[in-house]
Amino acid sequence: MKQMLLFLVEAVLCSAVSASALFTVDVQKSLYEAQLHGDVELVCEFSPVKSPSDLTVIWSRVSPKPEVNVIRRDRGKDEQNYTSGEFLQRARLDEEQLKQHRAVLQLQRLRIQDSGTYQCIVEGDEVDYKQTTLSVTARYSPIEKSILKSDSGEELELRCESQGFPSAHVSWSDGENSNLTQTSSSSSRASDLILVSSRLRVKSAMERKYTCSFLTAGGETEQTASFSIPDDIPRSSPWFLWTMALIRGEETSQRNVTLILNSSSESAEVNTHSSSISRKSHDHEQIIRVSSREG
Repeated sequence: MKQMLLFLVEAVLCSAVSASALFTVDVQKSLYEAQLHGDVELVCEFSPVKSPSDLTVIWSRVSPKPEVNVIRRDRGKDEQNYTSGEFLQRARLDEEQLKQHRAVLQLQRLRIQDSGTYQCIVEGDEVDYKQTTLSVTARYSPIEKSILKSDSGEELELRCESQGFPSAHVSWSDGENSNLTQTSSSSSRASDLILVSSRLRVKSAMERKYTCSFLTAGGETEQTASFSIPDDIPRSSPWFLWTMALIRGEETSQRNVTLILNSSSESAEVNTHSSSISRKSHDHEQIIRVSSREG
């Protein structure tokens, strides 16, 4: 009986020693969020070892596919040929942190396409790995707004446009109602940002303050812009650029042609030799160049 009890105690002690000696790797965070063009540190921690310089540490981006090699350090030396071109000069492993049992991947000048799942492998006498996710976003730029009038002048189209990442939801309100009926569209840019444009049709005779808001998926407001109607309605311009037969057709033999633009004593003078239009009013004169070609 005593021998059986002694055997059980030894088995328990051996299991405890084996468990305590098990080499493990853990990530500090399961999700890292960073801004476009910024920097970030992805951290994985590993069990204490006698000589961290004898370890092999590998970081790679495993998703989205295809897998991309980020950095590899084998027994204290970086393998330069391992790093993919898109991470050259932007990824490094903090050597000092290895002494603290931390494999810290530093990424600089972040790009939108850096987003994904990263895998950290640490290998010594034993090996283990963990994965973490990086999400790179870009705040939406200040809103560009514009107003277009219908031919009748009774309706206005209010437009808001901004770009960022990921795609934003646009909400309109008029001080009394929110979520007004509007039309939105989005398109990708060469810079990997998303251009979001939203339009709202309103009556020009109604005095209202309309606000467009760009919201993240979590409902956070990124940017807002407001229109005060009728104060913000652009005045109709009587000024037209004439690029018709007037300056290249039958009248080219005449040196100057005067056009009456409206009834407010404003006129335009077209010089067919210099291809310019001079706008004259009571207090100023403006020259606007126009293109003309000989027929």
